[in-house]
Amino acid sequence: MKPFDALLSSAAGSTPVTAHFFANQLVLHDLGASVAVDQLIVSVGGMERPELFLNWLDAQGRQASLQPLGPDAIATVLQEAPASLQPSLQKLWSERKQNRRQVSGWLAGITGAALLAGGLFWWQGNNAIGALAGLIPLSTEKQLGELALAQVRSQGSLAGSGAAQQTVQQIGQRLTTGSRYQYRWFVKQDDSVNAFAMPGGIIVVHTGLLRQAGSPGELAGVLAHEVQHVEQRHSLRQMITSLGWGALVAVTIGDISAVAAMLAHQAGTMYFSRDMEEEADRLGVQALQRARIRPDGMLTFFQKLGKEDQDKAQAPGWISSHPQTAARVQRVTALIGATPCPDCLPLSSRHWQAMKAALPAGDKN
Repeated sequence: MKPFDALLSSAAGSTPVTAHFFANQLVLHDLGASVAVDQLIVSVGGMERPELFLNWLDAQGRQASLQPLGPDAIATVLQEAPASLQPSLQKLWSERKQNRRQVSGWLAGITGAALLAGGLFWWQGNNAIGALAGLIPLSTEKQLGELALAQVRSQGSLAGSGAAQQTVQQIGQRLTTGSRYQYRWFVKQDDSVNAFAMPGGIIVVHTGLLRQAGSPGELAGVLAHEVQHVEQRHSLRQMITSLGWGALVAVTIGDISAVAAMLAHQAGTMYFSRDMEEEADRLGVQALQRARIRPDGMLTFFQKLGKEDQDKAQAPGWISSHPQTAARVQRVTALIGATPCPDCLPLSSRHWQAMKAALPAGDKN
């Protein structure tokens, strides 16, 4: 129960506090409040000195963060934290030390390269950022996705269970067998025809898209595409491209708290490059074929929604954030024709009609 000094950051601002662990609670002395340990998400960072953050959502669903101040306070947290928190604490803290050494060398190289070839960097900036995003450990990517998910949850109307979620999960699991990610599937009550992926294996599908999908195969086509945005780290790379070098440095060393909220704000409206979209289409078709699912569901879904593509102001969310639908229909048609799959069968789902019946008649935009 040894206390430690910390800085509490919340919607009300930043406040110095004294805290300690008691049983499975993080107690904030000065505020007379406590947080259950199982609600805490650990993040680490710092360039010049080590920093540790304990993050959670308050009663209103807003993010709060407690930063132990100084090496002694961090040591106290590492020693006094309950057993349930120790694995993530020790793992992230160890990885943070390793990543910091890697990034120190990496930053030195970047500085020299920038001085010698700044013009070349600006010419191929997106490619450079995409390549350097590969330095980010998988554990940090997953943690970033979890914090972004917490922000999306705070917006409400997100379901991790129920008939619709179970249908999405069952189809999605067929497309992700053997993946390095442990996927999590969510359904958001929203009229817009949309679906999006977040780093670390998080897929969100809007109920508007579920109503629009005419068959399990069409939903599988959407999920196959979104899964490839995760597998190829497109969401992570695009976030870094949008937020710039500061985000790249912060995420690479594990200091993800500052960028999680911005990622959540981008979720669902993130625009990927044409190369990323083409790659997600191509590898999505391959994923469908590996799962022995006929890939024409992706094609028919594009064709159905592409009719509205000429009026982008009225186009569904998934189309407006996935442009050039007519060209993509042609590419997917060519892909399917070039790689026949005689063993692939139309996808069926015994829960499909029940899922359709359970969808709300009117959702919130």
